[in-house]
Amino acid sequence: MIYSAWRPDRGGYDYYESAERVGMGDDLPVPQLTPVSAIGVPSTDVGRTPRGELRTAGSGPLPRGMVLPLSRDGLSGIDVATGAPLVLAAIAGLIAGYLIGSKR
Repeated sequence: MIYSAWRPDRGGYDYYESAERVGMGDDLPVPQLTPVSAIGVPSTDVGRTPRGELRTAGSGPLPRGMVLPLSRDGLSGIDVATGAPLVLAAIAGLIAGYLIGSKR
């Protein structure tokens, strides 16, 4: 079975292979997803969980086979201690830019 994992930082997909085999026309089990809001489940949580070990099989611009759920590795978000000053500086820059632009 071929799986694809989206690379949010660079775009495109990494491909992986497993020894798992599914016959053509066989229905896969319906994923059990828990809605987090009235809208439903975020698209980043949808994907097939692989069975067994995966090995790297290349990369490309489009997905192939089954799509894996989005990996949260490296997406830790803004750290309050180090990221908050950057966010405040960006907001201050936007306000200053607006004020300068509105005086023209």
